[in-house]
Amino acid sequence: MATIRIRNTEDAVAVIAAMATKVIAAGGHAGHDLETVGRIMTSDDVLGLIRTAYVRHTTKGRKTPKAAVIAVGQAVVASYCDRAGIPTSN
Repeated sequence: MATIRIRNTEDAVAVIAAMATKVIAAGGHAGHDLETVGRIMTSDDVLGLIRTAYVRHTTKGRKTPKAAVIAVGQAVVASYCDRAGIPTSN
């Protein structure tokens, strides 16, 4: 298992975008391959939304960086799948 180091918000944003991309692409849904999902996840709009959510979760110690990465990552994957019509499970 790899260790992920989050030193700042930009590290967190990159990790969340990369992990969400891999998870979504691994689903094997037509039109949602690694390259396509990666292009969407690295758009300025999506990265900005990830950044805002991460900062919101970590402001005033609400969540640890690890907990914030997990929470934002889950929300990003769920939102992507919902907008793309990809079924999700618990």
